[in-house]
Amino acid sequence: MKKRLLLTAIIFSISIFCFAQTIERLVKTEDIKLRVKIVNVMPEGIMVDEKNDDIYLINGGSGGSWIYNCENNYVFFDKMVPILNGIERVKLNEYLISYSDTGIFINSIVNGKIANLNNKVQSGISFILKKGNGYIVYYVDESGYPGAVDTTGRIYSSEEAMEYLKEYDPEKYDQSEKRAAEQELYNDFIRNRVLIWGKRYYKPIKGGSLYQYDNQGNRYGCDFFWWGNYKNDWGTFCEVGTESTSNLFCFNINEERFIFDTTLNNYSTILGRNGDYQETRPEYSTSWYVGFGGNIYYYIAGEAYTEVFRIRRTWGDPDFYAMAINGYTDDNYGKYVDEVLPTLSKADLRLLRNTIFAIYGVHFKSADLSAYFDKQVWYTDEGKTSGEVKLPAHRQKLVEMIQKLEKQ
Repeated sequence: MKKRLLLTAIIFSISIFCFAQTIERLVKTEDIKLRVKIVNVMPEGIMVDEKNDDIYLINGGSGGSWIYNCENNYVFFDKMVPILNGIERVKLNEYLISYSDTGIFINSIVNGKIANLNNKVQSGISFILKKGNGYIVYYVDESGYPGAVDTTGRIYSSEEAMEYLKEYDPEKYDQSEKRAAEQELYNDFIRNRVLIWGKRYYKPIKGGSLYQYDNQGNRYGCDFFWWGNYKNDWGTFCEVGTESTSNLFCFNINEERFIFDTTLNNYSTILGRNGDYQETRPEYSTSWYVGFGGNIYYYIAGEAYTEVFRIRRTWGDPDFYAMAINGYTDDNYGKYVDEVLPTLSKADLRLLRNTIFAIYGVHFKSADLSAYFDKQVWYTDEGKTSGEVKLPAHRQKLVEMIQKLEKQ
């Protein structure tokens, strides 16, 4: 029997902090079901377009994907998504960037394969920056040396990769130098032997686990384990599993480990103790995705249906991209927004308000806003004005709340 267990966590002997996070089930649909092939299972991965509330569940067998829209509740199959070799995926405009422990793979929706970087990518993609009209993808190899590949297919040496960081954002590069000194890694940093960007030290993680990072450099991981008893292939009853085996976690820039939830199984009727599969060992596929701002999405696909869940970011420093994406909702997340907004300065309120419009490609005439958003990998200047953008209700509500505070 096959089941996909992705991103098995390494257990670190460091402090653990627990947070009560709200887990939302966005999707339960019989239109998408687990299918087992000889060498893999489908779905085999997930991407999320947070602006449009589209969830892509990748069907590797045919090179397409099921797309579920949360706002309008529809499912359709998209054959335009090319076959990708990796497990985890990021979509930026026309580019699809995927990675596994064997390398990084870049495809264009228009032109197909651009680059297959078959290097050992020890802990996944570190971060992505803009490069010309495309992007440059950073990673660390088994030795911890920085490397990069861009969407033209060019592969960068450690020296070239670090030189681009200095050119891209001199102020942040200076911050990286100071962080390297704090970590007693300054000599390695200036010799291009470690990757530090901002306050995050990106390093190889032993054990083959892949992680995902948000814009602030927080590193996310997940354990997925099935709970329950089952009859094996020969009809023998087996007792396995525990009541709390699956969890999502994060390592912040200081390598402190935050547990978001230790009871993921309680929300799933596929993996959970009281679910549809508790009497038989389930076949299932599962994977997860972290948005740029730190929202977490994951799916569990069973033989009868698929479930998709979301955890919205409510921990650590407020992330303006995540807040802009989530808007204001009349639930537990709304309580979080109510607590955060009064603590922000007028400058931060202005930046947050404009982040909402930046998501939709608005052009900014103010030099400071233009310079800031031009550095954001998720931002594309589409020449729009704010008046041309019709915001969904939850984002419009957040704009109105911010404007009210700005006038006080």
